[in-house]
Amino acid sequence: MKYSKLGLVLVSVFLMMACAQKVAFPVSNVVPGAEVEAKIKTDNNDNYEIDLKVKNLTSPDRLEPPKEMYVVWVETERGTKNLGRLEISKGMFSGTRSGSLKTVSPYKPKRILITAENSSSNNEPGSQVILSSEEISMK
Repeated sequence: MKYSKLGLVLVSVFLMMACAQKVAFPVSNVVPGAEVEAKIKTDNNDNYEIDLKVKNLTSPDRLEPPKEMYVVWVETERGTKNLGRLEISKGMFSGTRSGSLKTVSPYKPKRILITAENSSSNNEPGSQVILSSEEISMK
């Protein structure tokens, strides 16, 4: 009986650790129709797996000023890090634009940003922030 309770507690702890934390994004003033789903979880190496999906994005060339692409950034205790370009695709049967990025970062995320840029190789985000998450408090 004693060992079964311990086993149940260990399984519960494991399941809680394996669950991804959802990240909230307030409505954007720039692209108010955009819907963002972001999840973060730690992997076996204590890295942070980030899974980001965005729907209903405006094409970056329609922004003011127009840009070439969207780039995803993570704010950390060690500064802001470039996670990569958000690949945008148009739905086959609709005009809905969506994008996704799945990546791993060794840095503990504090906030996720999406900016409009002309290059994906920048070391610092530009001033045109399209979407910004609320502050992330990893459990």
